[in-house]
Amino acid sequence: MTELLQYLVLIPLAGFVAGLLLPPKRETAIYWSAIATVGLNSLLFVGIFVLWAKSGFADQHADGPVLYSTNTANFSINFFFDRNSAVYFFVTSVLAFLVLTFSRYYIHREKGFKRFFNNLVFFYTGLCFILFAGNLETLFVGWEIISITSFFLIAYYRERYLPVKNALKVVSFYRVADVFLLLGIWMCHHYFERNIQFAEIREMYRNGLPIITEIGYQWAIPSMFLVVALVKSAQLPFSAWLPRAMEGPTTSSAIFYGSLAVHIGIFLLLRTEPLWADNTGFRVLFGTIGLLTTLVATFTARVQSNIKTQIAYSSIAQIGIIFIEVALGLNLLALVHFAGNAFLRTYQLLVSPSVLNYLIHDQFFNFIPPQQNATNTFSDKLRLTAYTWSIREWNLDGFAYRYLWKPLKFMGNHLSFVNAWSTVWLYLPLFSVGMYYAYHREQVPVFLGKWLPIALALVGVFLILKAFVKRNEAWRAWLLIVTSQLFIALAIAFNEQFDFAQIYLYLSGILVSAALGYWCFWLLRRRSEATTLDRYHGHSYEYPRIAILFMIASLGLTGFPITPTFVGEDIILGHVHENQYALTMLIAFSLILDGLAVMRIYARLFLGPHTKGYHEVAYRSS
Repeated sequence: MTELLQYLVLIPLAGFVAGLLLPPKRETAIYWSAIATVGLNSLLFVGIFVLWAKSGFADQHADGPVLYSTNTANFSINFFFDRNSAVYFFVTSVLAFLVLTFSRYYIHREKGFKRFFNNLVFFYTGLCFILFAGNLETLFVGWEIISITSFFLIAYYRERYLPVKNALKVVSFYRVADVFLLLGIWMCHHYFERNIQFAEIREMYRNGLPIITEIGYQWAIPSMFLVVALVKSAQLPFSAWLPRAMEGPTTSSAIFYGSLAVHIGIFLLLRTEPLWADNTGFRVLFGTIGLLTTLVATFTARVQSNIKTQIAYSSIAQIGIIFIEVALGLNLLALVHFAGNAFLRTYQLLVSPSVLNYLIHDQFFNFIPPQQNATNTFSDKLRLTAYTWSIREWNLDGFAYRYLWKPLKFMGNHLSFVNAWSTVWLYLPLFSVGMYYAYHREQVPVFLGKWLPIALALVGVFLILKAFVKRNEAWRAWLLIVTSQLFIALAIAFNEQFDFAQIYLYLSGILVSAALGYWCFWLLRRRSEATTLDRYHGHSYEYPRIAILFMIASLGLTGFPITPTFVGEDIILGHVHENQYALTMLIAFSLILDGLAVMRIYARLFLGPHTKGYHEVAYRSS
């Protein structure tokens, strides 16, 4: 049975590749390719489930390929199958069939029919990686996949302003979750001194053996995964992104933000349960967050005028209750609740256009004027206050902008000493000198050894902050991003002595992606197209091939699992010591902004309203 687990990931991956090769106008072939992918995988799952039942429903673990291995580092793809995987995959398969069938007619004759179905199949592939991951590294692969497919499906109507803008908002939250997941993996590496398997920690937990004995790690490791779960499941204070994600097509909203992707935070908590199961304070913490989220989301859902926003906040409220159930140890109830909420929200979202049409028709012919309510009593004033806060969604979106993104923009705009020319004539030569001394560590004064990694990481942060706010030529921001990555690698190289092949593994994907990105800039300038970042240009309309190439370059630069950078990112981060808090924060901060700055460049150049007047101007919203 265990040797079959890898095919639950390989079949969707093969189906995605097959979908890429089909012509865009062959809608029937594209649809049946997606259906065949989900169908074959579901049949294999049924066979595995029968074998699993014969084994007495014992947890199953399988070793996969080792992508990179040395005496000090190991990155392998492993698989794990248990009750949580089975329930989540059953719901995933049923809803995937339903949404794919519905989308065949809903997206019929749309320009992006193939793009939509390929994204759905790729999302299904990412979910399979997560559900059957045997270790945190494999889970991280799937996590990155569903993050990028979220961006593309929200921005499906890419010629419109609001879908693209909201896609960038959502990916900014997702990037925070990605980096915190990477930090959680880093902490586990330091504590266990190796890559841990889910089957291993589950067996230790069942045998009553202590897993995490140090009080600091008892809170630090689970807290990293809790932040990831809160972001992905849209719990407080990260709830504002989910209604913004509804700008995509209704069918993708149903499978992403009503049913599957939004519940992945729960799955992560269930998968890492042995790491926090004996920590009562931690249970109280995320149970309380779930309770507060339920209350706030319930009030908000009851006053929203947009039906998809109502459903989004209703789903958030139910997920908050599931958090409480997991905190109380009611895992089976949480799984049943997940399945019920997923099916209900998918149904509600799929029928929401029809329901909205009926309600508008009924209101037109049976209008009832609003009644005047008294506002003199304290209870009336309290009710109206709650109404006002709820209809403004508790200012969660404004809170994130005011206290997170606005200060970053303020700092970036005031870094006048960082620009493209100082990068070419100062920072790149400084990097070259740094690489020389990294090879000759004996020539570096001892008193510099402690502070040099922090100083180099700080230079990387300055560069990425400036790239984050750049409004002129895109190639300048691209140069700052690449140079920032070089300084992060150099900072880790000075932190301790290790095999430089690991640094080269990390930089190989960075440099190749950088060169591919500059080639795309050159192609656009050769065609006399604008490449500034002060507006959306929508170049993908006329240059779809260049858009695809630049998308690949962007994914490579952000560490997506298509280049060695993805593996190198995890490996070199392991050379940051667990007590180096300042260095860790600087690197994490740089990685977050790296993803945001890169996706901002891609969106500004290739998405949004067309920059040329002879193209049809789309509506701002979908």
